Amino acid sequence: MNSRLHMRRLLPLPVLLILGLMPIVACLNSSTSAISQRQPAPRNQVVYTLKPLLSEGRLDVRIELSVPPDAATVQMQLPVWSPGDYHVQNFARYVKAFKASATETGASLEADHADANTWTVRTAGTKRIAITYSLPTTPPGFFSENVAISQTQGFVNGPAALMYVAGQKERPARLVLELPADWRAETPLASETPPAGMTAAYSAPDYDTLADSPLVFGAKKALVTREFRVRNIVHSLVFFDHVEEIRDFDQYAPVLQKIVEAETEIMGSAPYPRYTFFCDVDGRGGGLEHLNSCRVALSPDDAPTREAPFFAHEFFHCWNIKRIRPAVLGPFDYVHPPRTRNLWFAEGVTEYYARVAVRRADLISEQGFLTHFRRMISRHQSNPARLRVTADEASQRVWESGNSSGFGGLSYYDKGELIGLCLDLSLRNATGNRKSLDDVMRLLMQRHSPPKPGYGEDEIRDTISEVAGKDMSELYNRLARSVAEMPFAECLAYAGMDINLAPLPNATEAQIALRKSWVKAKL
Repeated sequence: MNSRLHMRRLLPLPVLLILGLMPIVACLNSSTSAISQRQPAPRNQVVYTLKPLLSEGRLDVRIELSVPPDAATVQMQLPVWSPGDYHVQNFARYVKAFKASATETGASLEADHADANTWTVRTAGTKRIAITYSLPTTPPGFFSENVAISQTQGFVNGPAALMYVAGQKERPARLVLELPADWRAETPLASETPPAGMTAAYSAPDYDTLADSPLVFGAKKALVTREFRVRNIVHSLVFFDHVEEIRDFDQYAPVLQKIVEAETEIMGSAPYPRYTFFCDVDGRGGGLEHLNSCRVALSPDDAPTREAPFFAHEFFHCWNIKRIRPAVLGPFDYVHPPRTRNLWFAEGVTEYYARVAVRRADLISEQGFLTHFRRMISRHQSNPARLRVTADEASQRVWESGNSSGFGGLSYYDKGELIGLCLDLSLRNATGNRKSLDDVMRLLMQRHSPPKPGYGEDEIRDTISEVAGKDMSELYNRLARSVAEMPFAECLAYAGMDINLAPLPNATEAQIALRKSWVKAKL
């Protein structure tokens, strides 16, 4: 996710509370019965059918699944948090009209609300059950809408709307949509032939993939799409919400194409079959990364080049955090918020690469690139929290802050970005400018991209030392695990620059060469 813009268009808290707590006076009615007509699914597949009720601003959900052999009960859970948005949201509090029934007979089944986010269904010997419930338009998180249904369109963030079978998130899933006749949908999930009477259908290999694939649907004029290709892979832009405020949709694709090309060059390859940028025009919140897509709140007043670092941040997440991730962040525990000391790397180093990518894409001048880091260093040095809170602690204790950006006044975005700067310059210096932080990222990707497990808490440090060809623990610990002042003067000197990022008058040829390779546009 990106924290830089997340406060600029949030609605006032009273409005959010009204939206989130609005009563749903009508339970699932006869219109819901239409979504029960479908083809039988493979035995182990969980089938989700969604139907928006436009006039009521609500989403009806139906889930069908086979019961494990001899299971007397089945537990359904709704996440308490959304990956990438590190604060508790407790989505289950918005669920209305939860019901369970036997698919074969339609007979009602007993269900208990076992705890705040869990429902226990007594199967009564049936082999297949159906779960139905409804959700109103709910408050957004810091970085994304959750469930937003209007007369012309809808947006669904999976963890906020889709329950899973507790202990069985690995089961394959199918998503079926029942939309008005003139509506269409966009999602990064693989498309399938829909059942008769349905609008669209998609498949996912497991719940994590399903939940990590945003869904946008709406009247055909409410959604605007553009495409470009990089390395023969289709990248889509899906504009929604206030699309009438965009004057020129065609101006975005060339900018995003340059970003995708630059970041793919950094990482060596693209890890997805296709990618979608969901552009929520004048939307609330900032941006949230997903496995093969991202959702961004797009300001129609800002030129695409001004938004470039924002897009670059979210796109780089398709490597850093969605695939290169701490071991505790995938598969996900949606009930017990996971803790890691490495969010400064997942978010802050991603922000560092956003700036690097925009420069390498030649979307910002060399002077603009250096000016950005000069300002970031100045901001960090003026923050007294830097002397109290480490980057590791800001990551580990973010759940206590409820801000999804740090702890104790220290942003792991800001310090993590500057750690990325220091590590990159130090690695270049240690290897005679033959290797850089790029090599660390590629090596982590090679070792930890799913289905391989995520990295351990100390593995970033060890990988940096491996790439450097010498022990870098002292520098790493100073940057990430201490409140000592960051060694900006020392690290910038490797590139022949002073603390203000101005050239040193006595810089050596090696220092100048290092700086040129670091700041150059185009690889």
